[in-house]
Amino acid sequence: MRLTIGIKLMTGYIAVLVFMIIVSVLAYLSLNNISRAVSNILVHSHKYDMVDSLKHSVKQFLDVNDSLLKGQIQDIEYYQSLANDVEKKILYVGKLRLKEGEKDLLDKVESEFAFIKDKAINFTHVDATLSGKESPEWGGEAKSANLTTLLREMDRSKPVLISSIEALYDEAWRSLDNVTIRADRERAQGIRQIIIFSIITIGMGIGISIYFSHRITNPLKALSRAASSVAQGDLDQEVEEAPGDEVGELITSFNSMIDDLKTSRDQVEKYNSELQAMVEERTTELEKTKEYLENILEYSGDMIITTTLFDEVVQFNKGAENLLGYNKESMLGTNIDILFANKNDFRKLREKVVAGRNVSGYETKLMKKSGDVIDVSLTFSQLRDRAGEIIGLVGIGRNITERKKIEAQQKKYADRLLQEIEESAKTLKED
Repeated sequence: MRLTIGIKLMTGYIAVLVFMIIVSVLAYLSLNNISRAVSNILVHSHKYDMVDSLKHSVKQFLDVNDSLLKGQIQDIEYYQSLANDVEKKILYVGKLRLKEGEKDLLDKVESEFAFIKDKAINFTHVDATLSGKESPEWGGEAKSANLTTLLREMDRSKPVLISSIEALYDEAWRSLDNVTIRADRERAQGIRQIIIFSIITIGMGIGISIYFSHRITNPLKALSRAASSVAQGDLDQEVEEAPGDEVGELITSFNSMIDDLKTSRDQVEKYNSELQAMVEERTTELEKTKEYLENILEYSGDMIITTTLFDEVVQFNKGAENLLGYNKESMLGTNIDILFANKNDFRKLREKVVAGRNVSGYETKLMKKSGDVIDVSLTFSQLRDRAGEIIGLVGIGRNITERKKIEAQQKKYADRLLQEIEESAKTLKED
């Protein structure tokens, strides 16, 4: 199976996630144990409070009971309310989750309490008082003797009642203490487990991250170093292939590219050598052609002048020097319109040429350096670069002054001949 980078990263994520789930489960179990322990603490705390309350109520009942029997208090209703309160608390404690030993102790508390309460009520005629009856058979000496007997019997029951309630209280306290200690242990154990597995999870996560990062970054670093060397012109580089993932494919492609670059470099060097020879040969031919054309241009019998688009003279050949009398060096950079006898004539001619209309055989007058005016026949056209853009104008001129003189003489001779013919015809007509 081909392990791609995505699969490797996903494997690492899943491993870390599994450990996180384990930590979460342990944390949940620990919290659940702690929650149960806290619930037990609350239950036993409630039981302890109820037993403690029962203990205080029993002691208060016994104190009031002794005072009632000795005649120190006469409030039977208060005594009855205390007894009812003790009965209710015994009933509440009995409904708690008590162990067998605690149930036995509670039974003793209940029986001894009932014995003492019943004896006290009978002695004080509580039942008779509540039913509206009297007890005349009780006299002073008999009542004193019965009180002594009753107190003796209660002295035997009270220690049992007190020891039973104290034992029940001690059991409740021990139970509360035990569940508290157990809860502390559960809490400490849960925290310890969470910390241990958290450390393990963090360590495993870091280890997995380092492992996969090295598996990915080390080949990339080697590839980066090789690419830097290649960028500096060193093609003798080959990266060791990594496992079959995307990085491995990249390294394979890189090595293949290096081989192709080596082949291409050899071919380019070969082509460069051939091209250099061809360029040198072509350059020699162009130089010869250029020299030939420059000789034709320079030594042509016709006037040849080139200008920029701003009408500045760029080239002024020997023919122009001979025709106009100007020196080439003095004319370079000079505005060409100084050569025209009629400046407007030049502007019209220029507008036509710039507009794209080549002018051929245009007759105009130029002014020589000496101030003489000569007749010339001009051919004006655009001068373009290799991209086809207009860079200036080129003009070729030929001196037609002699021809103009001959044409003028011919015209003059023809006019005179025509006049003589007309005069001869007129004479013949008159005759």
